[in-house]
Amino acid sequence: MKKLFVLFAAATLFVGVQACKQQAEEAAETTEAVTEEATEAVTEAATTVADSAASAATTAVDAAAGAATGAVNAAADAAKEAVKK
Repeated sequence: MKKLFVLFAAATLFVGVQACKQQAEEAAETTEAVTEEATEAVTEAATTVADSAASAATTAVDAAAGAATGAVNAAADAAKEAVKK
């Protein structure tokens, strides 16, 4: 009877250990998948921010160029008027 109990306890322990190994492998796979998805999300967000910043910078440069062109034209017109007088 004692041998049967020890055999049953050993079998239960063996099954428990195997189940823990399987859960650990599944957890590692899940962790890798989550890490990969998070990396992709961060990369996409950074790309979006960089694209937005580049677009805003381009818009600002274009606006500044337009303003400078307008100022140069106004100065040229003023100089022409001054020369005429």
